[in-house]
Amino acid sequence: MLINQLFAGSLLSNERLMEAREHYSPTTEAKSPEEAFARWTQRVSLQSELGSAREMAGLTEEELSQMEAEFVRCPKRIRSARARAVPTGAVLTSLGAVGVGVHSFLAGTSEAGRQAILMGSGVVLVAGLIVLAVSVLSAFGALHLELSHGTTGLYFGRLDEQHPWLYKTVNLTHHPAAEAYRRHVLRERGWLRGLDYVMMRETVRVHDAMERTLPTRLVAERIQLLQPRDENAASPALRGREQERSRSQK
Repeated sequence: MLINQLFAGSLLSNERLMEAREHYSPTTEAKSPEEAFARWTQRVSLQSELGSAREMAGLTEEELSQMEAEFVRCPKRIRSARARAVPTGAVLTSLGAVGVGVHSFLAGTSEAGRQAILMGSGVVLVAGLIVLAVSVLSAFGALHLELSHGTTGLYFGRLDEQHPWLYKTVNLTHHPAAEAYRRHVLRERGWLRGLDYVMMRETVRVHDAMERTLPTRLVAERIQLLQPRDENAASPALRGREQERSRSQK
């Protein structure tokens, strides 16, 4: 971990290496839900939202339920032993500093004894500083994984009354393409989850981008129409092109 911190931001960092191979990191099958969730957390920390959601969307309902149950069991990522050693390093540093500061005030102690106390306190102080430095670096190095742990839980969580993305998803269902995706997931897989919100949001974004490819004259004419738009059509962009084609044929 300490070596990774020294290389962070350089050409040899893990982030740069993953970017060079387009985040390709094949792994063997996880032996437990805890290990599987840890691997998903690692992938979420390196990939985009859409990339992570696309991979999770291919899991079965049973696998998704296992990951959701694992997050409920452990909503916070368990820190490594190095990161948990911060209090130990702080205590050793404090004891060493106190020993170095008070060795000269010890009455009735010979010079050799004071030198021994000074040397021992210095060793404790240096050891405490080393432990504290390694622990702090490890804690900062794992900070992005702790944040990604919660994000991964949001992806696997069901869109129920406790999920923070519930109302965001409801707003997306007003779009025909997002509503079609929602119905497809309910029929084919089961519960809608946080990952489905990401997929629906991307679907709406793509359809909106298609609207922006239409000529402005067609868009202006459609805006001025009095009759309501056909919400059952597959795509607004395709409807505009069909109208243009029909007028050209006339």
